[in-house]
Amino acid sequence: MTFDLIIENGSVVDGTGAPGRRADVGIAGRAITAIGDLGAASAARRLDARGCVVSPGFVDIHNHSDLVLLADGRAESMIRQGVTTQVTGNCGLTPAPVHDRVRTDIQKTMIGPSYGSWKWNTFGEFLGELRGASKATHVAALVGHGAIRAAAMGFENRRPTAGELDDMRRLTDEAMEAGAVGMSTGLVYPPGLYSETEELIELSRVVARHGGYYASHMRGEAGPVVESVQEVLRIAREAEISVQISHHKAAGRANWGKVRTTYALISDAARTRDVSFDIYPYTAGSANLSQLLPPWAHVGGPDAMLARLRDPALRPRIARDVVEGTPDWNNFFRFEWQDIRLAYVHAQRSRWMQGLSVHDAAARAGRDPVECLLDLILEDDNRTTMVNFVMADEDVDFLLPKPESMIGSDGRAFTPGGPTGEGHPHPRSYGAFARVFARYVREKGLLTLEAAVHKMTGKPARKLRLGRRGELREGWAADVTVFDPSTIRDRATFEEPHQFADGVHWVIVDGHLTLDRGALSDRLVGTVLTPAA
Repeated sequence: MTFDLIIENGSVVDGTGAPGRRADVGIAGRAITAIGDLGAASAARRLDARGCVVSPGFVDIHNHSDLVLLADGRAESMIRQGVTTQVTGNCGLTPAPVHDRVRTDIQKTMIGPSYGSWKWNTFGEFLGELRGASKATHVAALVGHGAIRAAAMGFENRRPTAGELDDMRRLTDEAMEAGAVGMSTGLVYPPGLYSETEELIELSRVVARHGGYYASHMRGEAGPVVESVQEVLRIAREAEISVQISHHKAAGRANWGKVRTTYALISDAARTRDVSFDIYPYTAGSANLSQLLPPWAHVGGPDAMLARLRDPALRPRIARDVVEGTPDWNNFFRFEWQDIRLAYVHAQRSRWMQGLSVHDAAARAGRDPVECLLDLILEDDNRTTMVNFVMADEDVDFLLPKPESMIGSDGRAFTPGGPTGEGHPHPRSYGAFARVFARYVREKGLLTLEAAVHKMTGKPARKLRLGRRGELREGWAADVTVFDPSTIRDRATFEEPHQFADGVHWVIVDGHLTLDRGALSDRLVGTVLTPAA
């Protein structure tokens, strides 16, 4: 047999968690066709992986590249750290389903810039746009509960009527039929934060009938983090659905250490149900700056929120609540302005603030920090994003090695110099996966290399029901990452985020050599992946 490609002399870490073994990997077309001693075999090209690990391509289980791939499919920040599949649609924030009455509001809830015109209404039509776009990585997409709720009843803070709940069930069913891998919620974002548990159970039952999973940015990651985990586990039980807790953390100094209590709940539930969580290897998160505004300010959607910021009678109340909180604000925690860094500022006249903390930006402008924040949200039409330092290293060290964890960047694909290369983003978009090997495998010794690979490959692929992906096996898809375990590391920092990871030598997507010793192929072969039957 003649192979298109043979990767030889490497240590094959197959994604199952099993120890690495010396073997060659032969690829023909889009599939792995042989694993073993292929020294005598014929191949169009051989890659000498001596000293390297040959693993499945990494699966980013928590990603926000929903729109950026339509603007620039090169996805360099992901490919260059070994990611071959991005799971989009997290945190309840998806561009579909949508219709004209809520289109503008939905656009303003998406994290980061809104690229291009939206030519779709249904989730299936959005997936069609993604399929037609040239992209370096595969995409598996969740449908967002926020978009479903908005399409059915706008951004209202109330229970749905019976008819509206039926509409939400229908929209959920349509999205799952179209190829969604599950449904996500963002219960700190409007309109998801206005939903009750019973509504989420009803929609999760629809998802479960299709074999999908429920991924939740929980109702609170601060004070009520324990109660929020309990809510997710209740949904798992009552809807009989697989669940994924998104970017699990305890936010705010007063809540550090609570992850030991939440993990005990997760571990106990995982004995009888498919319960897991994702985590990124940093102590800072990132979101729209308007997440710092109280829930009541968001009722009615982004335009209504912006109108309240312009209202001289309401703005002082918003400013007070940003600092002091409100009784119904599940995700409120006290923070220092120095810990809120501006990641993306759209308005040209204020773009000098990118990369600065709100404290420093306000000081340079001679402004009060909270007034500076409110002005930015207004000036930017709710497009400003932040990096917020809210977590403890000890909590990340505790959670990341647990068997129920997977690795998710919670970032999106960037290509410097292109339309997606703007801003001062969280470095996780460039370095999350490489950082796990550098910091948690090599430096801290909290994970074996094989366990780390499993969390990035076989484990998420099984959650997604991708079928014949996520492991290196004969007859399975040839999504492969080859990296040097002694040099792989993240280079992106909070000060200089647009820096590619080191140590990833080759990345193969569906049998195509997409990254070749630093050179990115012009041919982009990523596909939209849907669950196996």
